[in-house]
Amino acid sequence: MRTLLLMFLFYPATLGVLKFVQIWFRHGERTPGHYIYFPGDDKNNTEWQQIAWPGELTKRGIYEEFQLGKRLREIYGDHFGDTYRPNDFHVYTGVDNRTSASAQAMFAGFLPPNKYQTWNPEILWQPVAQQTDASIDWVSLGAIDNCPVYGVNQQKSSEYADVMEKMEKIDPELLQLVRDHAFEPITEAVTYNHIIDSLKVRHILDDKRLPYPVWARGYENRIMNMSFLVHDAIVKIQNSTIGDYHNELIMSYFETHLQKNTSRGVFVSGHDTNLVTIWESLRLDGHPEDIPNYGAHIAIEMHDDFGELSLKFYLSMGFNQTRVELFPHFCTRKQVGGCRWEEFKTLTTNSRKPKSDWVFECQGYEKATEPVSTLTVL
Repeated sequence: MRTLLLMFLFYPATLGVLKFVQIWFRHGERTPGHYIYFPGDDKNNTEWQQIAWPGELTKRGIYEEFQLGKRLREIYGDHFGDTYRPNDFHVYTGVDNRTSASAQAMFAGFLPPNKYQTWNPEILWQPVAQQTDASIDWVSLGAIDNCPVYGVNQQKSSEYADVMEKMEKIDPELLQLVRDHAFEPITEAVTYNHIIDSLKVRHILDDKRLPYPVWARGYENRIMNMSFLVHDAIVKIQNSTIGDYHNELIMSYFETHLQKNTSRGVFVSGHDTNLVTIWESLRLDGHPEDIPNYGAHIAIEMHDDFGELSLKFYLSMGFNQTRVELFPHFCTRKQVGGCRWEEFKTLTTNSRKPKSDWVFECQGYEKATEPVSTLTVL
């Protein structure tokens, strides 16, 4: 008995069994989604297309996702095993090619074929089924670009106008610099973000085929910071819509598992703004005020602690960065961290937007193929 008590005192974190895990991860390095010509650019230059087409993964981006998969394998290999069984987990990607390609690259590292599933000894890779969910891309400014109804309504809102006013107050010099070199007036957040994103990605690529402009040198850190500030501000004003929809997805994945108990996890290949939306909508404490880097992920684990279910949240800000545990601000903390499932379910009851409602609000119609219940069928 004494030995047992000592185990409880010194090894509390080992208690409980991992039942199910959701892993939301960002795509790898990409080229700019919107190619913008700046003063000094050669408009006849096509060499940049050798890096990748606009918005697509670079070779380095593919490698980052592959390494993310290997890292997740080290963490969750025992949970998922080394045999690919399609009913063990489900994979969702956006419509953006980079999310689909990232999922493929990640699983090349996460679940290479074992000796019984190897189909070519020279290629240690196997196809893993994935499903496209366009709503994964409908987040932050992506919702404005892809939601004809919601996007127009948001651009007309005072909250949206306030975002641009706030950015101008934060760094008026940077905004003026961009205005002087963008060949167009910048009066709203979507346009500003397109240009900031192009500058940011050129800086990260560090490739002579798509050079970073001379006139922007010295502003790199401010550009990176502005990229986060714009998205963070947009995500905050979308909390009752897109934030609640992310809550719905997270909760429905867990509820479906508890109802059917036939799978071990869900993987969602998305964007940095999906991760920011999750930590904002769930009010997760402990994250940095920065944009998640390529290959970042949030893992939401469900544990069975001797009959009591609880959730734990982990964040890695990049494919090779250390994971930290996050805590829902509104949850009662247990000794070993996390949040009791029943408490979490109660606290999110009024902060969920069913998928059919969000599709209608975004697109202006309800797709017959979209689930209308609060459960996402796996």
